[in-house]
Amino acid sequence: MLYTKILNNIKRSIQDPLYFFQSLTAFLRGFIYIFYYRLFTRNIRIGFPFRAHAPVRIIGPGAVSIGRNCAVYKNVFKGLTIVTYSKKSTVSIGNRCLLGGLTIRCKERVVIGERTMTAISLIQDSFFMNLAKDSYLSVNGSIPVPKPIFIGNNVWLGADSIVLGGSIVGDDCVVGAGSLCFNAEYKEYSLISGNPAKKTLPIDKLLRLTGAA
Repeated sequence: MLYTKILNNIKRSIQDPLYFFQSLTAFLRGFIYIFYYRLFTRNIRIGFPFRAHAPVRIIGPGAVSIGRNCAVYKNVFKGLTIVTYSKKSTVSIGNRCLLGGLTIRCKERVVIGERTMTAISLIQDSFFMNLAKDSYLSVNGSIPVPKPIFIGNNVWLGADSIVLGGSIVGDDCVVGAGSLCFNAEYKEYSLISGNPAKKTLPIDKLLRLTGAA
């Protein structure tokens, strides 16, 4: 499997020298990010190898970990931005994730599984990041408190999708373009759509309806 992948990359590089140059540039840029964050921060860890086709910005006092073989791609909102708002904030991204135009704003906890792919997406576990906990009392409890977000393995976040606090997205799910997930659990292998997304459609049922299965 690995041998076949390497061979295919070599063939593609010969056929398209620009692909080789772009891949090498992304690999070297990713290595610089790994080196920089390990050298200058104690709370950020990026696994090797890491390919950065677009800028990566990680800001804040919280702990951030990105698994091995992840890649960041260009999109309308370029690259990957992660902002943590307290020392207790934790962001964990699994191995082999493809991240394009993703923004994560974390006050409590955000967990993303392996092999997840994102377009222009927002993941945010609190409505208002700069409010102290005592501030919630001044609005008569109408603002939900921050809640952790869990996104499973092999999930696809469509363009302009938003995942808010309390969301649990199961493995192999697709979050449709423009959908908003908030404070709900979504079963695995489902198409999630709507704003807010309240109901899901099993992907196997969808495939049968379209005649693809």
